[in-house]
Amino acid sequence: MANASHSNSASAFFNLQSSPPNNKTLTTISNLKEFTSSQLEDMKRNFIYCSHSEILKDLDASHSRLHKRFKILTQACQQVMEEAEKEYKKISEKIDSNHKVMKASYAEFMADAQATASRVCKTSISELSKSFEKEIDDLRNRFGTPSAYN
Repeated sequence: MANASHSNSASAFFNLQSSPPNNKTLTTISNLKEFTSSQLEDMKRNFIYCSHSEILKDLDASHSRLHKRFKILTQACQQVMEEAEKEYKKISEKIDSNHKVMKASYAEFMADAQATASRVCKTSISELSKSFEKEIDDLRNRFGTPSAYN
């Protein structure tokens, strides 16, 4: 590719030169010097033009490659961001679900604990009270003391 572009540049370089003057205008040395100087300036301009043209082609090719890389990397970053967002949503939903389950479990546990405590208090206190009353009555009978309720 580089050789083809150089040959195109070279042909453009030689095609851009001005046409040779007729023999009548090159009769004096000063005319010949002027013509040579003019040709040299044309050659310099054409060389600079060709050099700049090659540099611009290379720059455009580099820019194109960089643009493609940037586009690919941008797409990859976008894909990673989308995947991360999906994972975040999944985790967030799991946390919410677990929170609801824990809250329901805690409410159920507390209701069971309160019911058990209430049942224990109702049955145990009355049973303990009856048991204490029986023990007190047994002690009164053993020691022969009258009941306070009599």
